[in-house]
Amino acid sequence: MLKKILASVGIGKAKVDTILLSDHLTAGESFDVEVVIKGGDVEQELNGIELAVMAQAKAEAEVGDDEVTYNKSIVLQHWNQALDLTIQPGEVITRQFTLQLHPEVPATQLFGQQISKVWLQTGLDIKMGIDGSDKDSLYISPSATQLAVLDAVSQSGYRLFKVDIEAGKVRGSGFQSQLNCYQEYEFKPESRSFFGAKEIEVTFVDNGQETGVLIEVDRAFIGDGYKSVSIPNHCTSIDSVMPYIKRILD
Repeated sequence: MLKKILASVGIGKAKVDTILLSDHLTAGESFDVEVVIKGGDVEQELNGIELAVMAQAKAEAEVGDDEVTYNKSIVLQHWNQALDLTIQPGEVITRQFTLQLHPEVPATQLFGQQISKVWLQTGLDIKMGIDGSDKDSLYISPSATQLAVLDAVSQSGYRLFKVDIEAGKVRGSGFQSQLNCYQEYEFKPESRSFFGAKEIEVTFVDNGQETGVLIEVDRAFIGDGYKSVSIPNHCTSIDSVMPYIKRILD
């Protein structure tokens, strides 16, 4: 009886470990995972496995008269896989699943460098108990179209300065984001003119067929301005995306 009580509050409970069978991912692609559940000190009833793609995003809030920026964890996608079984002490149960990333999921890697935090969270739905959980970082590269756009912006005289994930949604001409966060690539010009751009921020909204590109331009003495364009996803080279980028940078 004591072991059951302890397991119900998380001591000696079943544990879960998720193994990513696909090392490097691209938003919109499917990937395979193996979930390994090991029984604890007592038998427990497992209702299901919950998996979620999550991201760390910047958010803003008003505290008194001040506006503060803080980081928050955001659920981007969620799956619930039913089990309805009993796991015995020390028993090992494995399940494999194929999941598909939403095309708007932010990239975490750019040219071998980490630029953001996105992970797969796995939890057990245990009857009358605290769930075990596991957290696995996801290595997600920008799509070929996005990489071409980033290269085109760089070749247009801008230097990538930083990358953020922001809580909220964005929209441009003919497109609107669906997830509750978006990724911003912040560029600074290699050389500045008096009324030129102080910086530009590039955001992508990929719907699977084409990529919406929203560019926020911050100009000295003028303020922010927004321009957008949609680029077919078969455009994957600098030469093919450059006409679109010139259209909104000029």
